[in-house]
Amino acid sequence: MKKLVVLMGLILLLSGCANGGVFETVEDVYAPVTESPKKLSVRLPDSAAVTTVAGNSGTLYVCDGFTVAVETLAGGDLQRTVKSVTGFSLDRLTVMEREKDGVSAYRCVWTAAGEGGDQIARSLILDDGKFHYAVTVMAPAEKAAALENAWQEIFSSVTLRTDG
Repeated sequence: MKKLVVLMGLILLLSGCANGGVFETVEDVYAPVTESPKKLSVRLPDSAAVTTVAGNSGTLYVCDGFTVAVETLAGGDLQRTVKSVTGFSLDRLTVMEREKDGVSAYRCVWTAAGEGGDQIARSLILDDGKFHYAVTVMAPAEKAAALENAWQEIFSSVTLRTDG
């Protein structure tokens, strides 16, 4: 009986050994190329504090009477970026799209209630197709009109550059 079981096992194993052609498997061993973000350059006012708060995606600068946040975020989903930067979804804001230095530029303004009263904020988001680069300024509502020129200088100075 044992011989019959062993013989049947061998027949089953060897029955698939016929020459069915030669096949070759090629494995894709190339790692995807991940591009590094460009350098976001912003000229801050002289009143910008030397000490800043830095996080994974950006830096917060404290200036005389207002703050400036500079962030680099993963691109591809403008809705996610706008929500991250402003706290509002795209359908709750008026976002103006223009081109700046060959990339898409999105501008928006919003208000928010802060600890010290109402705040006004403005943001510029540049989209190079792979990353979103955001510059946001925020100040108490009563100071915003007086800061208009300083904010305009900040937004005018924003550029993307590749080092290397």
